[in-house]
Amino acid sequence: MRIAIHAFGTRGDVQPYIALGLELQGRGHGVTLSVPRDFTAWVEGFGLAARAFDLDMGAYLREADALGLTRNPLNAFRYRRRMVDPMIEATLAEGIEGARGADLVVAHPKCLFSATGAEAAGAGFVMTAPLPAIAPTHAFPMPGTFAKDHGRFWNRLSWRPLDFAMAPFRKRVNAARAGLGLEPVGSAIRHDIFAGRPCLRLIANSPLIVPRPDDWDAHTHLTGYWMLDDPAPLDPALEGFLNSGPPPVYVGFGSMVSGRATELAEAAIDGLRRAGLRGVIARGWANLPAAANDSIHVIDHAPHDKLFPRCRTIVHHGGAGTTAAALRAGRPSLIVPFMVDQPWWGERLYEQGLGPAPLRPARFTERRFARALKQIEAGEAWRVRCNQIAKGLAGENGTGRAADLIESTAAL
Repeated sequence: MRIAIHAFGTRGDVQPYIALGLELQGRGHGVTLSVPRDFTAWVEGFGLAARAFDLDMGAYLREADALGLTRNPLNAFRYRRRMVDPMIEATLAEGIEGARGADLVVAHPKCLFSATGAEAAGAGFVMTAPLPAIAPTHAFPMPGTFAKDHGRFWNRLSWRPLDFAMAPFRKRVNAARAGLGLEPVGSAIRHDIFAGRPCLRLIANSPLIVPRPDDWDAHTHLTGYWMLDDPAPLDPALEGFLNSGPPPVYVGFGSMVSGRATELAEAAIDGLRRAGLRGVIARGWANLPAAANDSIHVIDHAPHDKLFPRCRTIVHHGGAGTTAAALRAGRPSLIVPFMVDQPWWGERLYEQGLGPAPLRPARFTERRFARALKQIEAGEAWRVRCNQIAKGLAGENGTGRAADLIESTAAL
């Protein structure tokens, strides 16, 4: 089977789809993965064929932060031509072209035109997501609206703003569909039905962390995480630091960019010193300007599957992928959420006893950070709970489960 996988977003959006692509390719399918152009070489490094959405995601996020979009996403409407239109055009072009010749298209929800491309190509379609944001429910609020559970009524209502926000994009989707001779659709993002049939929806999360809601349909599945094991070893200098003393605290904010990078780095270093702990600081896309010393080691990046099990605590932005890696390693998380779904993950882990309450970037000071670290050091219950979850996750095979469901659906 020829399978086109479309994944659009940051590294955390793309990485699970590399894992899924490798699983499907290992089963004998022909797989091509479409990603933002600054990720194509990374994808090809794993032996997968890559195509590009014509957008550099790193440059896009740096500009978004400069314009204030990371602090207030509603600012996107002020800068539509600069920030929204290029993203729409990139997902439109590749959503159509990247589906040609495929038997099946598997898409991330940000790929607004991929279902249209699949239908035009006569291919099947599977909607997927790295977080539970594609199937409305009363069990929890929609990630990106509010973080805390507000009960069944308000939780369900929290899914409505996205429909309103996406209404302008429906016109663009239907214009593209008209040009391809397809009937209009009522939503650009709801894919419970595709080409007149129920659509398979796969969510790459574990039911150990997000219990399956009782109001989802039979075609929506929590498969378990799609974890990518990076074959790269740890850098020798990092290896030497890890071996030279007690397990450190990891501090890194992944693909997040911030005009407060200097303040964050200083607070992290000073907070670690105040707490009496060693640290590994990942510069990330924010390019945290941290300087190494005897108790601080600074890296650009490192494979989480190898580094996290050797750390004592994971301090991170709360992206779905980093959250999963911390859980898999059995380590408590202190989430410093910047935007969208990150506060949501912070609350979920806090509710389940897997770490302290989230600490917002604006409140990330030396004293507050040190206090949170000391709280984690004293909180043995968190470590016990994290180890229990890690053991449960070790028994899951999310990519295998997803591939089984994809193959069974394609056979119908």
